[in-house]
Amino acid sequence: MVNGLARYEFSERLADILGESRRDLRFRVTLMVTGGLVAPGPRGRGSPPASPQYAAHLLIGAMAAPQQSQTLEAIRCYADLRANPVAAGSNAPRVLFGPAMVTAEAEQRPEFLIRLDGLSFGEALAGLLELACAEETRSIVASELFGVQINRGCPVAALQFSACWQGRRAVISHTYGLAPDAVPPAWLDPQRGGVVDPGLLHTVFLPVRKLIEIGLLTTLSDDRSTNRSMPMLNKLGHHVAAIKKMAELAAKTPHGSRWEKLLSALTAVQAWSEQVDSQENRLLEVTAFGSNPGELRMYCHVPERLPANAPLVVVLHGCTQSAASYNKGSGWSTLADRYGFAVLFPQQHWNNNPLRCFNWFKPEDNDREKGEPLSIKQMVDRMLSDHNLDRQRVYVTGTSSGGAMTNVMLATYPEVFAGGAVIAGVPYRTAKGLREGLESIFQGRSRSPREWGELVRAASLHQGPWPKVSVWHGDADTAVKPVNAEETIKQWADIHGLDLQPTIQMMVDGYPRRVWQGPDGNELIESYTVTGMTHGAALDPGAEPHQCGTAAPFFNAVGISSTHRIADFWGLLAEQPASARDPATSGQEAGRSARTSTAGRAGTIDLGQRTCKEEATQKTRPEDDVPGTQEPRSGAGRPFGLDVHGIISASLEAAGLLKPGTSSRRSDSRAPLGIDVPGIISTALEAAGALKGLSQRSASAVPEAMLKTSGWEGSGWELLLDDPRAFRGGSMLYGHASSGDRGALGARAQSISRRIKLGEQPELSYVRRLDLNAGVNDYTSASFRVLIDGQVVDEVTAIGMVHQETEWLRQAAIDLERFANRTVTLTLEVAACSNSYHTVYAKAWVDQIMIHNAVDLACC
Repeated sequence: MVNGLARYEFSERLADILGESRRDLRFRVTLMVTGGLVAPGPRGRGSPPASPQYAAHLLIGAMAAPQQSQTLEAIRCYADLRANPVAAGSNAPRVLFGPAMVTAEAEQRPEFLIRLDGLSFGEALAGLLELACAEETRSIVASELFGVQINRGCPVAALQFSACWQGRRAVISHTYGLAPDAVPPAWLDPQRGGVVDPGLLHTVFLPVRKLIEIGLLTTLSDDRSTNRSMPMLNKLGHHVAAIKKMAELAAKTPHGSRWEKLLSALTAVQAWSEQVDSQENRLLEVTAFGSNPGELRMYCHVPERLPANAPLVVVLHGCTQSAASYNKGSGWSTLADRYGFAVLFPQQHWNNNPLRCFNWFKPEDNDREKGEPLSIKQMVDRMLSDHNLDRQRVYVTGTSSGGAMTNVMLATYPEVFAGGAVIAGVPYRTAKGLREGLESIFQGRSRSPREWGELVRAASLHQGPWPKVSVWHGDADTAVKPVNAEETIKQWADIHGLDLQPTIQMMVDGYPRRVWQGPDGNELIESYTVTGMTHGAALDPGAEPHQCGTAAPFFNAVGISSTHRIADFWGLLAEQPASARDPATSGQEAGRSARTSTAGRAGTIDLGQRTCKEEATQKTRPEDDVPGTQEPRSGAGRPFGLDVHGIISASLEAAGLLKPGTSSRRSDSRAPLGIDVPGIISTALEAAGALKGLSQRSASAVPEAMLKTSGWEGSGWELLLDDPRAFRGGSMLYGHASSGDRGALGARAQSISRRIKLGEQPELSYVRRLDLNAGVNDYTSASFRVLIDGQVVDEVTAIGMVHQETEWLRQAAIDLERFANRTVTLTLEVAACSNSYHTVYAKAWVDQIMIHNAVDLACC
């Protein structure tokens, strides 16, 4: 036997997990034994093991039976429930995230690694508990399963999975119901006197976290071939089978638990990568670049009007990432557009490595003129030839396995690269094979600087000069131990003939930076230790000149941009931006320059909570009349574009308490000594009761008037001022739509819109909280959508389910490039649809709406 507890211990622990009485669970176990559902056995420490099948039965009994006496009947009925088929276009309850993708693949049936074909509810639940118990498959359950739902009011159950549906991320319910010839349990059958307390007829939900916790308590047999849940394991496909083999090997090492934790984290990385891959189009794939012995794919990004002899940066992704997702997270193509260099993105194949890691630990893939290093070298040659790039300014960087492969490229082809940057990586030749690779990342391998240096010198016949190296690592990294950064520094310090003591130490953006200079004072090695950061690359997302990238799994928004700092270390930012270097095209590139080198300061419209420049103030600046000196209007402006002074002044003028025209002469930036005169007046008048009558008469119209003043138009939405529930206090938008109440059935939608002019490559971001209640039947729905000119760019739709976001969720870098250089209508919409007289509603709280690279507002 492996793992788990005996029955007597299991029931005690299960009671604690479910929040039930231990006495209650013991009685249910007694009923299972006396009813013949479970074979009797001795009590105490000699009791039989708690198998996944036993656990599934007891779990069903505890969740489905309203009363203890109904335990046996509940288990027999619910365990035998049959699955309702799920097919594309069906009405299976689900929650959809993101806009629908209009592709041929969008209508295909959702693909799950965990298969439930032909299994009853009890068999499926037992199989999931077994998968949760086994180390090699536990991460799969954590990534795919959302939870288990049992309805006590009718014999219905559901297993809810997270997957891709119609091109969107979704939580999909696999529902189970009675077989055609089956009968409901007695307490639900009126013909058998079903009379039970209606208060107990509710839906019970078990999240995946608790199911895994329960699965860990069960006992697996040494021979699992007879288990009825084995089809779930056997149907896992070749990709998961390969991961399973890797996990089995890793489990035999002292670091099995850390490997399991890393696998679980990588599932989130993979999910984000797949989402980006379905939308990203900034990279171009190149084929026929050489013999390609490593069987890699080649992607690149080349800015328009790339200068002659421009630099080249080779970017290597990490495990389960892709070229497109790494570019999205790191922002390298954004920096390339700003400063005029080309970017090459080699991409690993799944069939080369089941986690899509670069094989830095394999001897056949870390030698010169072999495998993956040669494939990448051939890609570099193709880029240099096709785009007339500078062979003396080729650089390489990567994170995690990409960081390890960066060291491989620097060691095997040092004559090709002028510099490299290793992020959360390991030294060259730290491992031979997977087992040593795991030891290296989880524990680290210590060698003397000379030993490390000899490994690099033996990789080629190169005698120097050697590439300069930037090393980045988070000191809270549990996936790749931070000691690997120090060992990497040892390796390259020996290569450059430097002492281990750094020449300079300083703080940059709050993080320690060390620098090793050569005899001529040139910086040859730098190291950033990002305190408090876990595994991944350090980012400072945003539109300012020093910012780029998108926060995501393994891309950590910690206030410093590794991408920007690395490019600066290599000297790529020393020249003027690409648009400024070509006088013939500088006018055409002005929009791009505003988006990139001055993005955020001059190219972001803030429709959220932050403050921005007043249009009137911009027009009164003397330099605005000089051609070429006017910056695009910034969006770091009024809350939701609100002219608060204008609203107060207009109200005072309407009440006859302020002379007309006064508001047009006043600006918040020019208020005497920063004194808010209208605010003082209005507050004083309210305190004196002078405005009481006016405020009572127009209270219901104030939100709509404020929205209209700020440029928003529509109904069903309010502007909540000084609301403590706002993301960071202050103001936020609130929308509400309902159906099924007060006799109103069918689709009901409420929306607000505003006009805005976009630049060349605009992006949208915002924060939100949603409450979508559509859990009436399989046909009721509630949704929140963000639209541009009527096209959905972001969406959450609940069908037959309830979806609540109790914490603020940030949606960042929503690509609006297809609407570039247009004046568009931005719309926020909440909608509900009920087919019965039961209320279905959608509520949305939205804050910090930002459009990067917005040129102007039609009404602001």
